Amino acid sequence: QVSTQSTGSLYFIELVFSMVSSNYVRVGRLVRIIRGPRADRVGVIADIVDANRVILENPSDEKMWRHVQNVKNIQPLKFITKISRNAGTKSIAESLLASKALEKYAATTVARKFAAKAALAKSTDFERYQLRVAKRSRAHWTRKIFNDKDAKTPVSFERTTLKKIEGPHKKFADKHMKARHDRIKKHFAARKAAAKTAKK
Repeated sequence: QVSTQSTGSLYFIELVFSMVSSNYVRVGRLVRIIRGPRADRVGVIADIVDANRVILENPSDEKMWRHVQNVKNIQPLKFITKISRNAGTKSIAESLLASKALEKYAATTVARKFAAKAALAKSTDFERYQLRVAKRSRAHWTRKIFNDKDAKTPVSFERTTLKKIEGPHKKFADKHMKARHDRIKKHFAARKAAAKTAKK
C-alpha cells in the first residue's frame, strides 16, 4: 500500500511537472513577441545566439525581418517547423508553407484574440461606433429569443425555481381559499338562521 504522505508527494511532483512549460526554446519553434514595436507578432527561431538571445524571422510578415530578440521578450508556442540552424529566408518560408504552422496558430483562440485587439487598435471612430451598436443589437435579440423560449420551457434558474414553488403554493392557496369560503358560507348561513329565529 502507498502511504498518504507518499501519495501527497507524488501529487506535488505531478503538479510541478504540469506547471512547467514543455515549449522550450529551440530552432524552428514559433514564438510570440511580448513587448516592443513588434508586440504580438509571430516569428520563427532561426538560430540561438547565446543563453539570452535568439534570432527571429517571419518571411510572411514584412515587419518581422531577421533580428535578435531577448528570450525574456518572447513566448514560445507549441508549433514547430523543421529548419536547420541559421537557415535562410527562403528555407524558412518553404518550411512554414509545408508545415502550415502559421495557419494552425492563426486558428487558435489566443491568436484570434490578438488579431481582434490589433483590428480594434487600427479601427476608426465610426467603425468602433458600428461595433458598439452591433453588440447592443446582438445582446438585445439574444435576450429576447432566450426569454421567449424560457417562458415556454423554463431553463433559467429563476424560471425553474418559480416553477418548483408555484405547484405547492397553488395547492396551499387553494386549500386556504376553500377553507375561507367555507367559513364565509357558515357565517352567512348562521346569520340567516338567526334572522329567521328573530322573526318567529
